Amino acid sequence: MERHARRAQVLRHAKRIFARKGYHRTNVADIIARARIARGTFYLYFENKKDLFEELLEQVVGELTQRIQRIRPGPGEADPVDQLRDNLTRVLRYVLAERELTDILLNHSTGFDHELDEKIQDFYDRIAALIKRSLDLGIEMNLVRNSDTRAVSYAILGGIKEVVGMLSRSDSPDIAALVEEILGFGLRGVARPELFEVRTGAR
Repeated sequence: MERHARRAQVLRHAKRIFARKGYHRTNVADIIARARIARGTFYLYFENKKDLFEELLEQVVGELTQRIQRIRPGPGEADPVDQLRDNLTRVLRYVLAERELTDILLNHSTGFDHELDEKIQDFYDRIAALIKRSLDLGIEMNLVRNSDTRAVSYAILGGIKEVVGMLSRSDSPDIAALVEEILGFGLRGVARPELFEVRTGAR
């Protein structure tokens, strides 16, 4: 088997074992048994279990970065809300397609390995930075209100993590309906429009 394909095979099997057993209870022997390779072959591709796990994290960051596209304003472009809707749809479909990775990231137990905990936190920091960048751009485009975009990005990330957790436990979620709920919450919150009209009129 070609080297790149064999490496991908090891990653694929490791991902499933990590999701089932958790990072800390998985060892290299589990991975090589599942992938049906020799121990020496494993070490041709990865230094250790942690090195392999970090590669999986990089895959997620790369895939999400591709799916969260920059909003393009102007004539000939889709409505910004439609572009947001497409971004959300791509992200949620990826999450559903990669449930093993989702389980790993959501259920990773902290406190056992300080270095790995930092890697997981760095992963979430990078995702929050993607969200912050989108918010900053939205402010420049006059689509998003002025706000502490760093704080808001983590608020959004926290909500997304919970939604992703819910999705991972669902057999056949309605992605389109969920996207509309997330969009509605992000754009309008949960208050009824009349509430803002009353408050504005009272000033």
